[in-house]
Amino acid sequence: MGLFDFLKRSKKQAVLPKQENAREDKVASSPARTIPAPVKATSSPAKPAVRNSPDSYADSSSIAPDERPFYQPDNYYTYYSYPGSALSQKVTPFEERKKSSYPSARGLYVAEIMLLDYCNQGKYPKPSSGYPGFWWFKYGIRDVGHALESLEKRGFIQWRSKKDSLNSLKVDELKAILSERSLPATGKKADLIERIGTSIPEEEISIPNYTPKYELTDLGRAELSDNGYVPYMHRHTHATTDDSTFGTPFTVWEMNKLFPDGNAKDWRKAIGAVEKKRFGVDMASSETDSKPKARAKQEDLSAQKEEIRKYLSEKKAVISKGIQSKGDGFDEESKGLDYKSIGKDKEALVMFYISIGKGFDAPALYRECAKLLRKYGLLEEELSVLNAGIKNVPSGNSHRCELVERKKKVQELIKKQSV
Repeated sequence: MGLFDFLKRSKKQAVLPKQENAREDKVASSPARTIPAPVKATSSPAKPAVRNSPDSYADSSSIAPDERPFYQPDNYYTYYSYPGSALSQKVTPFEERKKSSYPSARGLYVAEIMLLDYCNQGKYPKPSSGYPGFWWFKYGIRDVGHALESLEKRGFIQWRSKKDSLNSLKVDELKAILSERSLPATGKKADLIERIGTSIPEEEISIPNYTPKYELTDLGRAELSDNGYVPYMHRHTHATTDDSTFGTPFTVWEMNKLFPDGNAKDWRKAIGAVEKKRFGVDMASSETDSKPKARAKQEDLSAQKEEIRKYLSEKKAVISKGIQSKGDGFDEESKGLDYKSIGKDKEALVMFYISIGKGFDAPALYRECAKLLRKYGLLEEELSVLNAGIKNVPSGNSHRCELVERKKKVQELIKKQSV
């Protein structure tokens, strides 16, 4: 049997319900409070529909007038998110959430650490696109500006100087600042910034439409570094709702319970262990610099191509056995995406192939698998995957056309190679 013969299989697999692994982590109780450990998900009656009262909105009286344009209208900030659906969740205000979660060693709570992350990006306060709704619906903060002021008073953030903001300006804007002071406006951007910084006092630098932004202090940088699990979980692809509607909760609040003493410096190891047990892949412990770096030389690409082909050939038995296993391919696709996110491309392809062999019909499966194959110049293999995707994805799926278009492009590339 050829390596890609499994793409042509027609045998239907039995589809079983997805099983969630119950977490067995036992969290020590704090002398100050006892936080309940997560419970195993059990089948329960459908959640009753919840409706927001039209006159029941979060209090916004503390928001400064100049901050209001950066929020949605008051009636947006209701006490239930996604009312009337399975995703319906009651909002837990920040002060209430503090009672059921652990502070960091420096006394900050999850929402405050998340604010540090956004300040570190140079976006706050008054972000150009406004404050996202998740500050209220997920973290229970209605007045973001007030929360930022609290962080400033405690020494975690400070106002960034105008000179430090110059790098975000365009060359023409920098030249305009220099021309206003009759200073030379020639040279590269770095030269212009240096000239402004050394020739114009901070208080006299005039930046059009300037909005001061916060930056982290040394204390803030240390806090964010030690509690990196917060932004990590904020962006996690497997994050769930707070309750057990979609299985055992996997949220930043659940991970917070792993650090009852506030010491989260080894968060990657702790959360990685949870991921390994729950999803089969430890993503947290994988360093970002472990991802393969792009190589420009054609001989390197050729070597990688042959290495991938050899690896997949060696895994034919594993792939075939996986295809015969129970399930519809969802778990393998999910695991493949996890491997891909941490740069384990070969392992990702194995999972993708098993999922494809089971006939899983998610367009993302075929798209992401095709991207990996294109990355290593495996065009014939990519074409086989796309053909399988076009066959397995329902014709009514709006994303199926993306696979068709990608197939046309890869056919063109194959044709060019053969010339």
